[in-house]
Amino acid sequence: MEIKYFVQNFTLSDQDKKFLEDKIQKLTHFSDKIWEARVDLSYNPSHKKNQLFRVEVNLRMQNKILRAVSRSSRFETAVISVEKILQRHLRRYKSFCLLRRRLTQKFLKRKK
Repeated sequence: MEIKYFVQNFTLSDQDKKFLEDKIQKLTHFSDKIWEARVDLSYNPSHKKNQLFRVEVNLRMQNKILRAVSRSSRFETAVISVEKILQRHLRRYKSFCLLRRRLTQKFLKRKK
């Protein structure tokens, strides 16, 4: 999986980059079909106190793009909440694919 970073209004330290990579690599546990992850990070000090950091992650898959956005006062909490949202999306997508496969197999058996 390829990870692309787009950072705005702050610099991403090596420690933060490693933390972010670890969280995104965990998502491959739920699906092997992820081609790339696009990570948009921005810092805006003029926002409310609890919305300084904005983290957006787009996962490109074969026929789908999964997206999650989170705003928080701390970078780490925003990344953790995005990870939880994407885990939920991936579980839902995986169960949808399994259900569709079962239904098509059942339909093909009935046709014979």
